[in-house]
Amino acid sequence: MSELQIGIVLLGVTVVGLVYGFNVFQEWRFKKRTRQAFVRPQDDALLDVPKNNVRDGARHERLEPVLVDAGMPLDDEPDFTVDAPEFIEPPVAPPADYPEPLPIVDAPEHDNVQMDALDHQALVVSMLDPSLDFIAEMAFHEPVELAALPRFNVAKRVQIIGRTEKGLWKSVELLPHVRYKQLNVGLQLVDRSGAVTEQELASFCQQVTRYAEEYNAAVSFPQRQQKLVAARELDRFCADVDVLIGINIVATTPIEGARLRRYVEAAGLQLEPDGAFHYLADSGNTLYSMLAADQMPFTLHTLLDKSFPALTLLFDVPRVAGGVDVFDRVIQFAYQMANEFDAQLVDDNRRVLSEAGLNRIRDQLRHIYGSMDDRGIAPGSVAALRLFA
Repeated sequence: MSELQIGIVLLGVTVVGLVYGFNVFQEWRFKKRTRQAFVRPQDDALLDVPKNNVRDGARHERLEPVLVDAGMPLDDEPDFTVDAPEFIEPPVAPPADYPEPLPIVDAPEHDNVQMDALDHQALVVSMLDPSLDFIAEMAFHEPVELAALPRFNVAKRVQIIGRTEKGLWKSVELLPHVRYKQLNVGLQLVDRSGAVTEQELASFCQQVTRYAEEYNAAVSFPQRQQKLVAARELDRFCADVDVLIGINIVATTPIEGARLRRYVEAAGLQLEPDGAFHYLADSGNTLYSMLAADQMPFTLHTLLDKSFPALTLLFDVPRVAGGVDVFDRVIQFAYQMANEFDAQLVDDNRRVLSEAGLNRIRDQLRHIYGSMDDRGIAPGSVAALRLFA
């Protein structure tokens, strides 16, 4: 071999090594993100009952729906086949006393523009909710053009809306010739990491005050202790309804990644940056997702080269609008996958899934959704997506 040929061979080996190393790094990064989404590191994806909740289980008792079944364990390898009918979307019929539709009346163009403006204002103002946020109000003596946006070193989500000199509310941006009379800065009180602490709230108030002083602005805050009490109470409620249901699909022989990808994409799921396949609603929110049972993220590389002995379908209860109906769609899809890949559906205790176990979960879901409705936090609503993020 000539030196040129040897050099080309070495270059090729180096390129292959770099590509392989990059793929390994990508898998590690996606796995890290997946673990962070579950707050605590887990050895197996929802196969252990205490890990069937997204929030930090060390602080409160959790209500955790479990697929309970009297079937035999997987170790006995029963002959399991599933004959599930193809899922068909049922037609939605209006109630008998449904009123006749109102006639459409063409409105003047300026009325439509005014309604759009009012809707936009309502949407902007709703970005901050006194029941979810600690809202600081910063009033300027004269309208000002902001030189820089405020930055807050806090763990919780912060949103800022401003009222311009024309009296319109908008999400605050650094735009030329846009001057603000008031800024409302909201610190979210609760998320999946827990309630805001007294120290976090004090730090936030100090940072807001320092920013207000730069513009000689007056700033007012809600009563801290009242908000802290409300945050702790809201966090307890969220902990009671914050449930993640996992349906485990265990194949007789490992499922080839390429075949799996073709099947789930044909069913409407798509691979997202978190390394899981997601089925999305028209709004773009996830209805359910699928990942490998060992939490190894899916990538184009792993789907080409690897096989998967077990999969998990995840249903994030408070973040999904549609409730039990969507859960039934998840179960229907799980049955279809079991038929396609000669697999078993098992619960978190690794026992074969039964209709009796599903009915118990449906009852628990109705209880959870009823509690959320009573609280005024609809599943899948903006408030729910914020609280359970």
